[in-house]
This record gives sequence, C-alpha cells and structure tokens, in this order.
Amino acid sequence: MVATILYWGIVAAFCGWGLWNLVFSGIYLHNHENGNLWFFAILNALGALLGAIFLWVMSNVSWQKYWFDSSVKIGPWLGYILIFYVVLIVLQVILGREKKAPAAA
Repeated sequence: MVATILYWGIVAAFCGWGLWNLVFSGIYLHNHENGNLWFFAILNALGALLGAIFLWVMSNVSWQKYWFDSSVKIGPWLGYILIFYVVLIVLQVILGREKKAPAAA
C-alpha cells in the first residue's frame, strides 16, 4: 500500500510541477525574461534525475518490497513524464539563451 501511494503521489507531483513549469516558461518567454528559463531547466534536470532513480527502484518488485515493504505494478506514466521533462529541459535551454547586445560604437 505504501508503494502505491508513494508512486502515484510522485506521479501527481511531477505532473503538477511540469504544468507549473510550462505555464511560467510561457510567461517568461512572453515577457522576454529568457534567463529565468535556465533556472527552471536546472531544477527540471535535478527533478528528472531523481525521477529516473525513483523509476529505477520502482521497476524492480524485490527492490520495492525491500524499500517500501509492499509493491505496486507500475504503469508507463512516470516514463512518459520523464520524457516530457527531457523535452522541456532542452526547450528551456535553447529558448533561455539571451541575445548579445550590440557593441557600443
């Protein structure tokens, strides 16, 4: 039971954080505050790394029983979310570049 609650809680948290990032990335792009996208990209990279470690632990039933004393049959949702995060990180890094100011004459 613990593994089920934890798995779906992590999936819900990643969905919420991804939606939050998507909204604020759009706001920052609209306001031409592209430098803030780099900060979100760093946070998303750390989150994606933690999510990948969590997915790795949850993909093995014996590890689930060792860490959580219960097991859950996981679906592909967390994998899809991590793919979304990788795409979001790449877009934030590309769109987060600031244009260089022209040299003063």
